[in-house]
Amino acid sequence: MTNPQTCPVCRVSIVNDVVHFSNGNPGTRARLYARVCQYVNQKGCINQDADKIGELDPKDGFAVPQAVDSQ
Repeated sequence: MTNPQTCPVCRVSIVNDVVHFSNGNPGTRARLYARVCQYVNQKGCINQDADKIGELDPKDGFAVPQAVDSQ
């Protein structure tokens, strides 16, 4: 069992490579990286190890909103 970690930057907790967000369902390190860590670039972020993050899936990031036709 991996020791629980709490990121000092974004305050998520990671237990056994399962990320517990403040809202919503638990996720993966890849999802955390796609949604938060790649943009933060602050010293202390605990989710910068590519080997632990793994492959990013398009579903890990936020969906791009579709353009709305105003006609």
